[in-house]
Amino acid sequence: MRILIEDVSILTMSTKHENLISRGYIYIDSGLIRGVGRGDPPEDLDNPDIVIGGRGKLAIPGLIVLFSRLAGYPFRIILDRESTKVKEMINSMSNSDLQLISTLSLAAMAMRGITTVLSVDRRVEPVVKAAETTGLRIIAAPCLNDASDAEEWSREIITSARRWHKRDNSSILITGSICSRTAVKGDEPSIVPSDMPLIVYGDACHRLRGEKVLNVDPPSECGVKPDLSIYTEEHMNLWRPGSGYGIAGDLSWSLSKHFAIAKARGFNPLDILGSATIWSSNKIGLYIGSIEPGRLSDIVILDISQPPWWIPIDLLNEEGAADIVVTGIPKIETVIVGNEIVIDGGELLTVGREIFSRAYSRVAELMGRR
Repeated sequence: MRILIEDVSILTMSTKHENLISRGYIYIDSGLIRGVGRGDPPEDLDNPDIVIGGRGKLAIPGLIVLFSRLAGYPFRIILDRESTKVKEMINSMSNSDLQLISTLSLAAMAMRGITTVLSVDRRVEPVVKAAETTGLRIIAAPCLNDASDAEEWSREIITSARRWHKRDNSSILITGSICSRTAVKGDEPSIVPSDMPLIVYGDACHRLRGEKVLNVDPPSECGVKPDLSIYTEEHMNLWRPGSGYGIAGDLSWSLSKHFAIAKARGFNPLDILGSATIWSSNKIGLYIGSIEPGRLSDIVILDISQPPWWIPIDLLNEEGAADIVVTGIPKIETVIVGNEIVIDGGELLTVGREIFSRAYSRVAELMGRR
């Protein structure tokens, strides 16, 4: 499918090309960005199947979340005080339950401009199927909490990688995560695909570090470099430009809190947004994170035509455009992931009300058993 976005402002987040195009076009063919430029699209472009008007809109790369537990989404408001009960409920769920809830979780993220998600949920298949339903990119990184489960964990990663890794134009990636310091033996990086980093959570960084390891919420004493670190909303006091973002259980299920904390700490909006786009894509070796020819077409189009976000196009600069995004993420008009339009006109196209209703009912049943 060929998609043309025209008459749109573009914050490319590119390190090779101009970062802000005040009025231009984006041409997508078969899930790849084939053309980006100022003004009107050239006449020699192949006729698009879909044309999206961008007047009063700002296009940015899709946002990337490098840590999440999708099954925790419905229970995020009680995670702090009832974490043990929540874990028991999640562990008792069938794969179909987990798929329903993961679909709900990913749909919520899509509505907040997130197009790529790393999930540490223990079972891979429900997460992958949920991502296929919603149309988002998924990095499935099942979590090892106990060394006694290492053999089963290794088997699931190896089997899942053979089945799904880099399938469908890199929409599905497989790796693994270590979620407990006591689970570390030292050979875990050799289990995951050679082109993927291992995810290590919390103080496990004391026992497992290296260029093939991404650390989530590492204590400061581990001395982890920004390009190898990820911080959830609970540890944003340690975040630095170049570090990625993870969602632990924030009520908004988005990056809005992360952005607000980073901005309050005085960081440049371009650095804040860059950590959710181009720098995060570099961490996982996935060719997304910027709007430039040759990249996979993960694009979010924001409506900045109305107050409070309206700014005359001639006055818009790259820092101001990034500031608009990190200050509040304006209304999301369109989300494109690869060759699929996931959201258009602010409406989610890939997941219908029936799936939401089934998920709501199932969660109510589970909560009634608490």
